[in-house]
Amino acid sequence: MKFQIMHESSGRMRIRCCQNRMTLEQADLLEAYLQHITGVRQAVVHERTCCAVIYYQDIRADLLQQISRFSYDAESVADLAPLHSGRALNRAYEEKLVGRVVFKAIRSLFFPAPLRIAYTLCRSIPYLLRGIKCLFQGKMRVELLDGLSIGISMIRRDFSTASSVMFLLGLGELLEEWTHKKSVDDLARCMSLNIDRVWLKTSSGEILVPLNQVKAGDRISVRMGGLIPLDSTIEEGEVMVNQASLTGESIPVPKRPGTAVYAGTVVEEGECVLRVTQQSGESRYDKIVAMIEQSEKLKSAAESKASNLADKLVPYTLFGSVLAYLWTRNVTRALSVLMVDFSCALKLAMPLAVLSAMREASSYHVTVKGGKYLEAVAKADTIVFDKTGTLTYACPVVSEVIPFGGHSEEDMLRLAACLEEHFPHSMANAVVQAARDRGLSHEEMHSQVEYLVAHGIASTVGNERVVIGSAHFVFEDEACAIPNGDQPRFDALPEQYSHLYLAIGGQLAAVICISDPLRAEAEAVINALRRLGIQKPLCSPETVSEPQQPLPPKSVWTNTIPRSFLRTKLDL
Repeated sequence: MKFQIMHESSGRMRIRCCQNRMTLEQADLLEAYLQHITGVRQAVVHERTCCAVIYYQDIRADLLQQISRFSYDAESVADLAPLHSGRALNRAYEEKLVGRVVFKAIRSLFFPAPLRIAYTLCRSIPYLLRGIKCLFQGKMRVELLDGLSIGISMIRRDFSTASSVMFLLGLGELLEEWTHKKSVDDLARCMSLNIDRVWLKTSSGEILVPLNQVKAGDRISVRMGGLIPLDSTIEEGEVMVNQASLTGESIPVPKRPGTAVYAGTVVEEGECVLRVTQQSGESRYDKIVAMIEQSEKLKSAAESKASNLADKLVPYTLFGSVLAYLWTRNVTRALSVLMVDFSCALKLAMPLAVLSAMREASSYHVTVKGGKYLEAVAKADTIVFDKTGTLTYACPVVSEVIPFGGHSEEDMLRLAACLEEHFPHSMANAVVQAARDRGLSHEEMHSQVEYLVAHGIASTVGNERVVIGSAHFVFEDEACAIPNGDQPRFDALPEQYSHLYLAIGGQLAAVICISDPLRAEAEAVINALRRLGIQKPLCSPETVSEPQQPLPPKSVWTNTIPRSFLRTKLDL
C-alpha cells in the first residue's frame, strides 16, 4: 500500500493512504491490520479522510515496512476483519445529524413563509399529542413541557420559535439515540467471540463460509485449538473441551457424540463434527445485544430515583415559567424557562453511566446483567469465590504420586512422563514438568503410543501393556485391577485432587494426584477486598486443592454474591 506520512512525533504517526476514497470495509481491514502489528499500541482509521493515526513503541522502520506490505486483497488481512465494527452505525447517525442540520438551513433560507408554517404545523402534531396525553393521564412529564412551549409559540404565531424548539428537541433525541446505541454496540462487541468464518460440512466436502450463513441443523467441523462458534451437539468424534470461559474449570472436559457443547469453549484435543442447535439469526452478537437491552429493564435504585426526580422537576419548571411571566410580563422569557429543563439530562445520564460501567466490567471478564446488580455488589459484605481459575492458576501441577503394587514413586513418575510427553494436554504437561522438576530423565522405553481422545494413553513396555488415563479408561475399558492388599490405600486417595491412573500389565501401578495451586497474589487480593469493605471473603471447599486454612462453617455463608458478578463469561 502506498501512503504519505502527514505528521509525526515521538511514538505517534499520522499517515494518509494514497487512494481517493475509502469504504467502511476497507477502513475496518486497515485498522485491524494496524492493531495486529507488533509494537502498535493503538490505531484509529478515519475513512472520510483516508487517514490513520498510529501510536507505536517499536522501531519506526519496521512499522513503515509492515504498513507498506498491507493489501486489502490479501487473504491473511481478510481474516482480521471484525464481524461487528460499529463504524457503519456511526456513519449512519453522522449522516442523519448532518442531514437534519442541512435541511434546517435550507428551510430557513429557501422555503417561502407559508411552506415553513405548514411544515411546522405538521411537525408539531406528535409533540402536542404527547403533551395532551400527559394532561389526560394526570402526569407531569417532560413531554408536557415540550408540548406547552411549542403550542404557546404557535398560538402567538411565532412559528420560527416553534420550529427552532422542535429542531433542538429532534437533535437531542437523535444524539440520545446515537449515544445509547453506540454504548450497547461497544459493550456487545467487547463480549462477542469475533468469529466470522467456519468450516461447513457439505456433500461435496468442507467449505469455508461466513458464520451468519450457518443455520440450525448444519454440520460444522472444529479441529484442535479451534473455538466452538455456536451452541451445538457433537455428531462425530471425541474431544477434550476447555470450558474455562464458561465455568472456570482448568481441566478440559471429555465430550463424546450426543453431548452438548457451547459457544466460546475451545477444543483442546481431537477434532469433531458438530450439529448446530442454534436457531437461524440467533448469533452470539445478537443474543448479547438482546441481553443488554433486557438488562436495562433491571434498573438500579439510582436509575429509578433519577427518573422519578426528572419527572418531579417538571412542576417546578412550570412554576418558574409562570413566575417569570408574572415578574417580566414577557411571554418569550417565560417560554425560555420551559426550555431550560434538566430532566432530560438526568434521564439520559444514569442509563449511560450504567452501560459504561458494564462495558468497563466486561474488559475485566466480568458480566453485569443490569444496574441493580452493580448496587448489590456495592452493598455486599461477603464474597464467595467459586471455581478454579479465580483464586487458582487454572494450570494443573502434580502434587503427589501414590505408587501401588510395590512400585517406586520415582519409577512410576518417570514412566508416566515418558508416555505423556508426546501429547500437548494440560495434565500431560503437568506430569512431564513434575518429572523434569525432580530431575528424572528417561529414555524411550515403550513401543508405539496409542492415544485415545478423552480416555488416555496405551503402549507396551517390555512385554507388558501400560495404560494411563481416567478411571473409566483404566478400570472399565481396560479392566485393570487393584493389587491385592492395596484396596484400603486406594479407598483413602485424597479427594481434593484430580486423579490420573497408571496401570502395568492389568494392575494399578500408581495414582498421580493433580492439583490447581493457589495464585501467589490471592492473599493480596483478599486483603484488598477487606480494605474495600468486604468483611467475609470466602471460598467454597471445591475451589482449591489444598486449603491453606480451615474454612468457616456454611452457616456464615450469608449475603453472598452470585458467581456471575465475580468471574464469568456469557453462557448464551
